Amino acid sequence: TWDGELVLCDSSSGKLVMEMTDHKETITTVVFDASGSYLASGSADDTLIIWDASSGADLLTFHQGNEYDVTTAAFSPDGKRIVTGDGENEIKIWDTETGDEIDTLKGHSSVITSVAYSPDGERIVSASWDKTLRIWNAKTGDELRTLRGHTADVTSVLFTPTGKQIVSAGEDKTVRIWNTKSGNLVSTLVGHQDSVSCIAISPDGKFLVSGSKKEIKVWQLGAKEQAGIELAK
Repeated sequence: TWDGELVLCDSSSGKLVMEMTDHKETITTVVFDASGSYLASGSADDTLIIWDASSGADLLTFHQGNEYDVTTAAFSPDGKRIVTGDGENEIKIWDTETGDEIDTLKGHSSVITSVAYSPDGERIVSASWDKTLRIWNAKTGDELRTLRGHTADVTSVLFTPTGKQIVSAGEDKTVRIWNTKSGNLVSTLVGHQDSVSCIAISPDGKFLVSGSKKEIKVWQLGAKEQAGIELAK
C-alpha cells in the first residue's frame, strides 16, 4: 500500500492471510521466489525486505544505500541471490543468505524500472527510463549488450521461459521482442492506445499479456518468428 503496508491474501478465497508493516513508506515492488517460500518487497524507504511467506517474519533487510526508491527486484532461479534497481540508476545484486551486497551494476543513465533473471540464472536484463535495455553477466557483473529501439521510457522487461527471447514494454505504447543472444529486435507489437506498464508470459511461453491504462491485451506468440498475434483485449 501507499503507507508501507504489505498485505498477503489467499489467491483462492481472496481472504486476508497476514499484514506486514515493517516498511516506513510506499511499497514499490513485490516478488515471490521460485519456491513460493519467500517474498521480497521494495519500498520508497530505501529498503528491500525478504519475508517468510508462511509466517510473515522479517528475515533480512537490505539498505540500497541512497535516498532513492527501490523500484524493482527479482530473485535468481535458485533463490540464492536477488537483484534490485533504484532511482539512482543503479542495479545491485545481493546474497539472500547473508544479506551481503555482491555487486553494483552501472551503465544506465536514468531510473531503473524493471529487472529480471534469465531462467538459467546466467544473465540479468534491466530496463530504464533512458529508453534502453541492458543485458548483464549475472556472475561477473559485466555489461554484455545494450538494446535500443524503444522511443520512450521502458517500463517492464522479462525473459521468455526458454531464455532465448526478451520481452519489453514501454511508454511508446509498444511491446517488443528481442533475441537474447544477438540483441536483435525480432518483433514489435502495436495496438495499445496508452503506455504499456506491465507484461507477463504464460509458463509454456505461448501467450503474452500486456497491460496499459485502460486495457489488457492477450497475444499469441509464434513458435518461429515470435511474432505476436492479438487474441483479446
